[in-house]
Amino acid sequence: MRRQTRKRLTQNVSRFYLGLGVFFIIVFLFFGTSSFFFAEESPVNETPINEGIRLSNGETVTLHAWSYDTEMRTMRIRLSLDEAPGNTNEHVFRYVYRARPDSEKEVNLLYERNDQYVLELADVPNDFNQLAIRIYGLDESQSIDTLTPEERENSLLTSLYADRRTIEQASHTSSDETTFTRLFVEDELAETEQQLEKAQQSVEAQRQQIKRLDRDKEELKDELPYLSLDEQVEQENEIFDLGRKRDELTLELEKLEQSVVALEEKHDKLRVRLRELSI
Repeated sequence: MRRQTRKRLTQNVSRFYLGLGVFFIIVFLFFGTSSFFFAEESPVNETPINEGIRLSNGETVTLHAWSYDTEMRTMRIRLSLDEAPGNTNEHVFRYVYRARPDSEKEVNLLYERNDQYVLELADVPNDFNQLAIRIYGLDESQSIDTLTPEERENSLLTSLYADRRTIEQASHTSSDETTFTRLFVEDELAETEQQLEKAQQSVEAQRQQIKRLDRDKEELKDELPYLSLDEQVEQENEIFDLGRKRDELTLELEKLEQSVVALEEKHDKLRVRLRELSI
């Protein structure tokens, strides 16, 4: 009897510890994976680079670069604004942290030329998380500091966003005008090269399509002597349609070739300009 009692006690203790282990595993899985107890990391919110954003007033803003200097604690933003014809808005920039969206801060304007801007934010902490640049469009008679909250909201054109987890790290040692101008020229040169490559591909594709039409047209012509009169009439109509389509493609090809020439000229001028700025 004593031996059986000891055996049962040993089994009970083992089952107790086994159950306790399973309980802790379940608790760990529940608490460790539940967003109710552990707040999920906020999603990345950032404005794409070199993509034009259409604004409600007809303008287009393009963000070219956004970088952060961890030592100087400065942030720089390069952007361009393509103004709509007849638009006389004055652009005013402010920035806010995600944690304090109601507390706007001023932005230093390092460079402004031909609707191209370099902005700098000072004393940005390394743990800034997320922030936004707000772009306002004001009349010349308006001052952003005197606007009511409703007027300020109506004047807001867009917001550009940056995220600490993905932002480019850079050294902000240079701030002369020539350096900024060169950076914008480099951006324009890269964009022109992409446009030129696409235009050249379109020209080649158009030429190949015209060649295929010519081959099809010749094949139909070669078949004419072997067809009946009714079939010849039908085939000649097909030949005519191919010829008309070829003429349309030829006109399109001429326009594409003209655009290629214009892009090549622009590309050459930008390269010359870049060499001059690099001297």
